[in-house]
Amino acid sequence: MLRSALLATCLAWSGAALATEVKLPGTAAIGPESRVIAMTFGCTPSRSRNETGSLRIGFDIPNFEALEKRFDFGAFEGPEGTRKPLTEITVVQSVRLSANGSIAFDGTSFSLGTAAALRGEAAELTRVRAVAVAVGAGPGTLRWRQDSPRKGDDPVMVTVPIGAADADRLKAALAPCLKGQ
Repeated sequence: MLRSALLATCLAWSGAALATEVKLPGTAAIGPESRVIAMTFGCTPSRSRNETGSLRIGFDIPNFEALEKRFDFGAFEGPEGTRKPLTEITVVQSVRLSANGSIAFDGTSFSLGTAAALRGEAAELTRVRAVAVAVGAGPGTLRWRQDSPRKGDDPVMVTVPIGAADADRLKAALAPCLKGQ
């Protein structure tokens, strides 16, 4: 009994240990207002045939409620959120993606991101990998333009500088999700 409890604990711990994240500071602007953000790059490798990993990129916008008149955050929330390719990420070249989001655990930030499973989403994975490879090649600047589906809204414009050391960290952390390119 003790052995199975220990094994279950080790398995749970090792799964979390396989996921890696790198956060880089940046700025998000909506119209005349801006927010300091952290762009998160994450990789969770596939562990088995039945457990598919993912590659993801995203950020949280603090105090998003003050910006809701300028941008329709709700349109991206949950599984019913828009899947239109309203996201353009540029590092070396532009890549169009769809994004989704949710209100963050703190209740005052909105998490917006794009992700792809390492199996079963080949087209989306190709686009997310293109961004991940470009940031890992750095140095440079990542620019994320997030359009709103609501007419007349300002886009969210995110800028993240990527230094040589940042690029090296990203390349190492995301490497397990870039295999098979």
